[in-house]
Amino acid sequence: MKTFTRILILGAASLALAACSQTTKEETNEAANSAADDTAANAEKAGDAIEKAGDNASAAIDKAGENASDAMEKAGDKAAASAAEAKQNTGEAIEEVGKDMQQPK
Repeated sequence: MKTFTRILILGAASLALAACSQTTKEETNEAANSAADDTAANAEKAGDAIEKAGDNASAAIDKAGENASDAMEKAGDKAAASAAEAKQNTGEAIEEVGKDMQQPK
């Protein structure tokens, strides 16, 4: 009878362990699936963030290009105005020199 009891206890323990193992497997699978879902969601968020950063960088580059173009245009206008003023001043100076040369000394 002792042997039968031992076999019965061992059989019950094996069944309990097998049931526990199945539950553990299911919980492990659920945890793995949940982790995979979380990873996929985080990867999607990261992709969205990278895309948004790229869009922001592109907009900033476009704005910088516009600003540089505007600055170059203003600099060109100032240079043209300065050249015109220098030409006027040179013309006036030459006129004065011409007048001075015509006067007897």
